Amino acid sequence: MFHPITKELFYTLTAALVIFCALELAWPGIVLAYININWVLIFWLIVGIVVVAVDSKKQTADK
Repeated sequence: MFHPITKELFYTLTAALVIFCALELAWPGIVLAYININWVLIFWLIVGIVVVAVDSKKQTADK
């Protein structure tokens, strides 16, 4: 149950980062006025590490 949720959260954060960066390139300051992208990036990295750790643990359990 935990693994699909973290995977979907990772996909959502990845899409959000791509959209935020594209918006910042198109209109500088439009996202940074409301959201600090650094915090989103840090949260994305943490979730990514959790996904990799859970996935590797799941693969070792399947063997």
